[in-house]
Amino acid sequence: MELRPGHVGRFQERLVNADYPNTAASFASLLKEGEPLPGLVRYALDAAAPYLTVPSHVMVNEAGEFQGVNYDHCVLGLRASRRMLPYLSPEHQMLSMAQAIWYMPQGLDIWDQLLCQFPGHYARDDKKCGQRPGGADEHGNDRFNGPAWNAPKQWFTTDHEPDREGTIEQRLRRLQVNIMEGDKQAAYKVALGLHREPERVARKRLESQLLFCAIIDLQDTLRQRKLQNIGHKALRARALVELADLIGWENAQPLLYCVVPDIACFPRLYPLFDLSTNVLGARFKGELYGLKRHNRLPMTDEETDRLVATILNGTVNEVTKHVTDLIGEGKRLIAIADAIIAAYCKHINGEVWSRRSFFQIGHACDYCNVVNFWLRNYEHPHQAKVLYFQAHFVHDCIQLTKQFAFDPNSPDYLGDPAAHCAWADGLSTPRLLGELLAATERLDEPRAVACTESYLARTNQRKPLMRALALAASKFQNDPHIQRNAATSIEEWELTTAKRHRDGILRAWAKYVSGGIKRTTALDCVQQYEQIMGIGAHQSAIAQRANAEVERGVMGYVNAKEVAALAND
Repeated sequence: MELRPGHVGRFQERLVNADYPNTAASFASLLKEGEPLPGLVRYALDAAAPYLTVPSHVMVNEAGEFQGVNYDHCVLGLRASRRMLPYLSPEHQMLSMAQAIWYMPQGLDIWDQLLCQFPGHYARDDKKCGQRPGGADEHGNDRFNGPAWNAPKQWFTTDHEPDREGTIEQRLRRLQVNIMEGDKQAAYKVALGLHREPERVARKRLESQLLFCAIIDLQDTLRQRKLQNIGHKALRARALVELADLIGWENAQPLLYCVVPDIACFPRLYPLFDLSTNVLGARFKGELYGLKRHNRLPMTDEETDRLVATILNGTVNEVTKHVTDLIGEGKRLIAIADAIIAAYCKHINGEVWSRRSFFQIGHACDYCNVVNFWLRNYEHPHQAKVLYFQAHFVHDCIQLTKQFAFDPNSPDYLGDPAAHCAWADGLSTPRLLGELLAATERLDEPRAVACTESYLARTNQRKPLMRALALAASKFQNDPHIQRNAATSIEEWELTTAKRHRDGILRAWAKYVSGGIKRTTALDCVQQYEQIMGIGAHQSAIAQRANAEVERGVMGYVNAKEVAALAND
């Protein structure tokens, strides 16, 4: 890629050299100088796109066994941060986006990171490459903390001619077949050809088809499986759609380049597509392709509660039957989907007791949000099928959690928010939100949840709480999952038809952001952002400094603060 001139080119150069602190500093400085956000995101994607594809999401290790290769999170962080912008104050409005940029240089070239051939947080934190012989430089610094000493490798060639043969309908069909058969080159060529069609309808249909192809690629269970994607293909497809809106459809080729081949990447998993096709075909025959259009009835509160209970406590066959019966009764697809989100929230709020229980179920919720986005904004003949994907994914994650019996003596026990209710109720409403921010920063889930519950009980104003939670989510670095959960929570709260369960979404958000294990609780990105933007101590998002750090990482990642006991409750 040819770098742009001046400060923008320097920003791009730092990004591809894995120099993440200086990349984020350049980003913030360019923002302060008046560079528009869409242009900066476009320049970042132009530079990063060649290094965000991998040959496969499974690597065969030296023993001849599968080793998972993670999905790119760079575009996911950018997309989520854009969704959070309306909920962040003017002085911190770009903080979450700065976190996405901070992450990007650390998320490049994942394949080589796992081989200890390129720096980034997968090499540094997961593989611990810096602790191996040759892992430190002459000054004893971890070489895998960046900057890079080798150029990233380009895994997907760039010289493709667009495939524009046939009608739009024929090409969309060919795109699906290419993706399902794993022909990345052909799929990209078809997408490129459709991208260049001048009609708006071609763009809309391409977006819908890419979302469909990504959504239906999902494992049937996470239990004892290496072949899984945890919904990441769907998440990347949505990132493509929304970031193309931000940077302009005419500039979206880097997004197509780093997302479309990935959707066709191995492994490709279609057991739930097969199941949903058979179940709906047996029940509705050819009518299954018009169910979204024909099903117009809302869900009652009682019907929502019954589906929630089935997902929480039923068998997988009972979940399948319940969803099928609701479709047969003419219930709106989005109403059923909103009830599945409500089941996720009830599980988080009522059953999750361990810091380690947020990872898989968090992915299920974000996946459901992509499905809901597709249902709300597009028309497609296969949309009724995706309810089974959502329900099975959430149900499977709940069953994983239930394998571990409640243990208040576990070092990962979150604690009891009820023990802090009196303390929270004694605070003024404005101070509640400040204490919520401080508790989240300390990963003090009991106090954070107590503050949230007290706030919800006192007022019907929800936006101030959501702004506080969005700022809390923007403070955590090196992990776009946190911003992604925030974006999902915001959107589902805004749009859910299950109105009686809306506050459950905010409770689950507060519990997730304050309770889940973090890759790091360092605040370097926040401090750097505030310094560059000229944000003084009286406006700082930082509540207090860390007092201690302990290893509490999921998948071997991170340092999380040990929560200090407060003198007075």
